[in-house]
Amino acid sequence: MSKKPFFTGPFAPICESYVAQKRASGLDYNQQAKLLRLFDNFCKDYEIQSYTITKEIALTWCKKRPNEADATRYSRVSEMQRFAQYLCKQGYPSYLLPALPKCGEQHVPYIFSTDELHLIFERLDSLSPTNLSPNRHLTMPLLFRVLYGCGLRISEALALLKNDVDLKDGILHIRHGKNDRERIVPMSATLTEECRKYAQAVHKNTVESTPFFYAKGGTPYTKSTIGKFFRGILWDVGIPYKGKQFGPRVHDLRHTFCCHNIQKWAEAGLPIYSNLLILSRYVGHTSISSTQYYLRLTAQSFPHIMDICEQNLGGMYAPFDLAMEREGLQDG
Repeated sequence: MSKKPFFTGPFAPICESYVAQKRASGLDYNQQAKLLRLFDNFCKDYEIQSYTITKEIALTWCKKRPNEADATRYSRVSEMQRFAQYLCKQGYPSYLLPALPKCGEQHVPYIFSTDELHLIFERLDSLSPTNLSPNRHLTMPLLFRVLYGCGLRISEALALLKNDVDLKDGILHIRHGKNDRERIVPMSATLTEECRKYAQAVHKNTVESTPFFYAKGGTPYTKSTIGKFFRGILWDVGIPYKGKQFGPRVHDLRHTFCCHNIQKWAEAGLPIYSNLLILSRYVGHTSISSTQYYLRLTAQSFPHIMDICEQNLGGMYAPFDLAMEREGLQDG
C-alpha cells in the first residue's frame, strides 16, 4: 500500500524539494513543514500558474483568523514568506511582503531627521574626558558616527577588535554579526580618516586583540552602558526619550541609515530595487524581504517617497501595514 503524499496542493513538488533542502542542511523542519502543508492546501482554492504566489494569495493568507494568537499568525505568515523567497530563487517570481514585525515586538522605530543628527553629533563632539572615561571624548563621537555611517548593530560595533578595522582600505570586518554571519563593511573616506585619527590617539600601545572601542582598562563597553549614555545625549539636545516602546534607541541609528539611503536614491531617481539588494548585503540581512521593511519606514518618515517607490517598484512595493489596510486585513 503506497504512502499518502505529505503535500497534495498545487505547490506540492516545490514544497517537497524545499523541505528536503532544509532537512539536508541539518534542520528538523517538522513543524515548519506542517505550516507549509497548511499553506499548500489553502492554495487549492486558487488557480496557481507557474508555481507563483500572487499578491491576492499572500494578503489573504496574512489575514488574521478568528481567535488566532499573534504568535500562531506570525509563524504561518513567516513560513509563507520564506517559501516565497525560495520560489523567487528557483525562477518563480512570487509576491514578497516586507519583513513582518517580530511577534511581541512593541518598539516603533524612530527615524532621526538630519537636523536631529546634527544636534546629536554636535553634542558628542563637545564631550570632555572624565576620570572614569578618559577617552570618551574621542570614543563616543566616532562610535556613533560608525553606527549611523555604516548602519551597524551596536553589538557589531562593540565587538570590533583593533585588527578588525582596516585603516588603509577603510573596511570593517564584522566577524560575528546576527546569526553569527560574517561580512565586510566598507566605510566612506571621511569616516575612514576619523578612524585613523582615533587609532593614532588611543591605540598606539594596544595589542591587536584590543576592542577598537574600549572603556577604561581596555575592556569592551556593554550595550546597556551605551544605551544609557545615548539617552543622556538625547536629553541634552532636547529629543525626548519616550520609554522602551517608543525610544529613540541606539538601534534606531541603523534604521535611520537605511531610510536615509532609500530617501536619497528615490529623490535622485536611482533604481531602488537594485540598490536595495546592495543595502541588504551591506547591513547583513539574510534576505531582501528584511530590507524591504525599510521602504515602509521611509515612506512613513518622508511621505513624498511613497509615490516614487510605487512608480519605481510597481507591484514589488507593498508597505505591509498599508497593504493590510487596503485589503481590509488590519486588526481592529
